[in-house]
Amino acid sequence: MKINYFLTLPIIVVLMVSCSNTKKKSATKQKEIPTIPNYTGPNYEHHKLFEHYKFSSEKEWDSLNKISAHSIPALKHKVSQDYKTFGWHLYSKGSAYKSYNFSLLWGVAYFSYLVNAETGSYDNIHQWKTTALVDSAKAKNCKVFLTVSNFGAKRNGIFLKNPKAQKVLADSLSSLLQYRKADGINLDFEGVSSKNRTEFSDFVILLSKRLRKQNPDYMISLALYAVDYHKVFDISAIDPFIDFYTLMGYDYYGSFSKNAGPVSPLYSSEKWGVYSIEHSVDYYLKEGVTEDKLIVGLPYYGDKWQTENASIPGNVKKFLAHDSYSKIQEQIGKTHNLRFDSISTTRYISSQNKGIFKQVWFDDSLSLSHKYDWVKKKKLAGIGIWALGYDHGHSELWELLADKFGEVK
Repeated sequence: MKINYFLTLPIIVVLMVSCSNTKKKSATKQKEIPTIPNYTGPNYEHHKLFEHYKFSSEKEWDSLNKISAHSIPALKHKVSQDYKTFGWHLYSKGSAYKSYNFSLLWGVAYFSYLVNAETGSYDNIHQWKTTALVDSAKAKNCKVFLTVSNFGAKRNGIFLKNPKAQKVLADSLSSLLQYRKADGINLDFEGVSSKNRTEFSDFVILLSKRLRKQNPDYMISLALYAVDYHKVFDISAIDPFIDFYTLMGYDYYGSFSKNAGPVSPLYSSEKWGVYSIEHSVDYYLKEGVTEDKLIVGLPYYGDKWQTENASIPGNVKKFLAHDSYSKIQEQIGKTHNLRFDSISTTRYISSQNKGIFKQVWFDDSLSLSHKYDWVKKKKLAGIGIWALGYDHGHSELWELLADKFGEVK
C-alpha cells in the first residue's frame, strides 16, 4: 500500500501545532505554581524568633515586650451568634490578653504546644497550665483552644511515620485539655511534604477519634495553608473529623518575595498575581470545605522591605522585618505617608531617606473592613486574627470587630 505523503503532510503539521500548543498551555499552567520548598509561614517565623528565650513566666515576656498598661475597648458589644471570630494568643505576648475583649471573640487559641517529633510529647507548652487567659476567656463565654504545632518537612516526616508518637500526642493533649477544661485544639502542621499526604490524613483522623473518645464535645480544627502547593490536605478524607478550618490568609508576599507587596491581597490580579484570599477560599470550597466551617485568618502584622526604588511593585534589595500593627502605627506617625492599594485592598507605606527606599505592606481598619465585608458576603464562618496582641495599645481594630461582627449586649 502506497502512502500519499502530500495528503498526510497537512495532518502531520496540524498534529505538530496541536502538540506545540498543548506544551505551551502546560508550561503556562506550570508557571502558575512555582517550584518552592515545603512552605512554613509567619507562625514558624515567630517560633524561630522566640524559641531561645527560656522564660518561665508571663511577667518576663511582659518585660521583653514593655507591656505594663491594659485597657479593654468596645465594651458595649459581644460577638454575634452568626459569626466565629477567632484569635491566636502567642505565648510571647505574656499578659497582653488582659487587654483583649473576649466578649468579641468566639474562640481563642493559645499558641502553642510544640510537638517533639520523635516522641509525640511536647518540647514546650510555655504557660498553658497557669495562664489566666483561659479563665478570662471562659468567663466571657469565649471558647479556648490549644494550638498544636510542628514545623518543617523533616520534623513532620519523622512524626507522621511514628504511630506510637501520635498516640502519645493524643494522650498528652487529652490530659492538657482536661486540665484547663478547654474546648479543643487547633492543629498547625506546616511544611508537610506531599509524600506524607496519606500519613497526615491518617494522623488527623486518629487524633480526632482519640480526643473525642475522651470528650465527645472536643472541637478539632485545622490550619490550612494560603496555598496548598503540594496538595497536602485530602479534604474528602479528613472533613468528617474536623469541626472548622482556619485559613492562613496571609504571607502571600513575605521574606521570600522578589517584590515588595501585599501580605494579604483580597483579590487575584495581573499586578499582584493569581494567589489571593479569594483564590484560596475558592480553592478550598472546591475541595469540599463548606462555607460554615471556614474561618479566614487575617494579619495584624505587616512586612517591611528595602527596595531598589519607589516603584510599585518594588524590586526587593533586602527583607527587613515582620512588624506588628502597633509598631507600624508608630512608623506612620513619623512618615505621614500612608497609602491604599485598591487592587489588593491593602495599606502600604513607601518612604525614602538618603537614597534608601523602604516599603511596608499591612492591614488596618480600612483594609480589614473591606475584607470583613467580603467574608460576610461569601457567608463564611468568620475571621481569624494572627495575632492577638499585635495591636496592643490601639483600640480601632477591636472597634471594627464590634462594628462588623458584634451586637449590643
